[in-house]
Amino acid sequence: MSSQTLSEQQALERLARKHERDLRFLRHSPREQRWLPFVEDNQAAPELRDAVIGFVAFVGLVAALATAPWWLP
Repeated sequence: MSSQTLSEQQALERLARKHERDLRFLRHSPREQRWLPFVEDNQAAPELRDAVIGFVAFVGLVAALATAPWWLP
């Protein structure tokens, strides 16, 4: 484990703040984007909508097959 002095750590933090847009950290994002929700957080609503549309289409298909005249070619 590398031991840094307090002044070295502060210098690195100043550099990181200065070049925040250029550096990529695993869990950090620019200040403007910190409170934006992730895309994955908003995926429940479209999936539910797609499920409802699929269910209505399935019910319509079953209803069409159930009421179809079977004696026509």
